[in-house]
Amino acid sequence: MKKTTYLLAILIAFQTLTFAQYTAIPDANFEQALITFGYDSEGTLDGQILTADANGASGSLAFAGQNISDITGIEAFINIDGLNMSYNPINVGVDLTSNTLLTSVNFEECNSLPSLTITNLTALQVLNIFGTAITTLDVSTNTALADITARNGSLTSLDLSANTNIVAVNVRNCNLSSLDMRNGNNANVTSFNSDFNSGLTCIFVDDSAEPNLGTWSIDAGSNFVENEAECATLSTTTFKAIAFDLYPNPATDRINIRSKAQNAFLEIFNITGKQVVSKNLGFGDNTINISQLKSGVYLVRLISESNIETKKLIIN
Repeated sequence: MKKTTYLLAILIAFQTLTFAQYTAIPDANFEQALITFGYDSEGTLDGQILTADANGASGSLAFAGQNISDITGIEAFINIDGLNMSYNPINVGVDLTSNTLLTSVNFEECNSLPSLTITNLTALQVLNIFGTAITTLDVSTNTALADITARNGSLTSLDLSANTNIVAVNVRNCNLSSLDMRNGNNANVTSFNSDFNSGLTCIFVDDSAEPNLGTWSIDAGSNFVENEAECATLSTTTFKAIAFDLYPNPATDRINIRSKAQNAFLEIFNITGKQVVSKNLGFGDNTINISQLKSGVYLVRLISESNIETKKLIIN
């Protein structure tokens, strides 16, 4: 009898091991974080996690600054409602379409992140892709989205026309050439910044006469328009950038600016958006003293009567 019971126990254990389902976790740092924070019950770095462990995780998964390059396996965490992977060197595209309960997603300063798929995340309210390498993003199915931050990133276009709950947009200092805000909610937007997008001539809005647009911060070369025809009629010459040279770059105590505009105005902003230098410039060579500025990254903007150009400056 004892022998039979023993054999039965072995058989059950064998079946359990045989039929256990695993999810691959190829990034060792990602798996180590899962172990450290108690999500991987086996506690062994073996490139996988029990799918049951992943499925059983809930709440927010917060792994900021864990030196993670790849979060393959995240698709098994189907019951989490928050994801914070900020300050990780993620260099593999992320697909979150299986994580349908997510309300908040944060990839801030994941500078190498090339792409993000968030299709059908209808509960998503807050999205932060500050400082990533993402160039295009489809948010058309994220109907609950209220707050998006893509500042200092690489976005070339953004269509928020389907996002009727959006109230906060920060796309400052991207590479935008297209931005559509025709979502019927412009009057309720409490925070909007698309400054330092010199290629963004047109911002499509519900009503260009909406008073709330006066609170929005936009690039000097941008205009509010209601349709593509209005955008097409804008003179391309009006928004042609000034040609100016800035050197040396990186710089230490002074910079030289060679302007091809007869009368121009120089502004230098720090990374927080604070203006730290302003100066009138003449045609030709101009020397600017920057010895009072701390080391870091700055934005240099040159404006004439109708033209504008922005360049990045590094001070050592």
